[in-house]
Amino acid sequence: MKQIKIDAYQYNDLEDQYKTNVKIWLDEHPVECEEEDEQGNITYKYCYFSEMDEEDLEDHCKLNKYLFNKYGEPIHHLINKKQRGKNNVRR
Repeated sequence: MKQIKIDAYQYNDLEDQYKTNVKIWLDEHPVECEEEDEQGNITYKYCYFSEMDEEDLEDHCKLNKYLFNKYGEPIHHLINKKQRGKNNVRR
């Protein structure tokens, strides 16, 4: 078995140009959001991460423990759960 070393970055550590790749990846699975109209009726719509502000995106990625390579491609699935819990993320 070969082992390789990969630098893992949190969303807020990525360069702006590579954060776009994260947004494209997240937009593949939009979340359902509630919206209230003028009459107080609740409607549902899909919310896309590319339309969210940076703080919400950072929070979402941090809460879900998403990690990325330096180009904004997801790599958290390559890291086992024990390692993901440690503070081994490059800053």
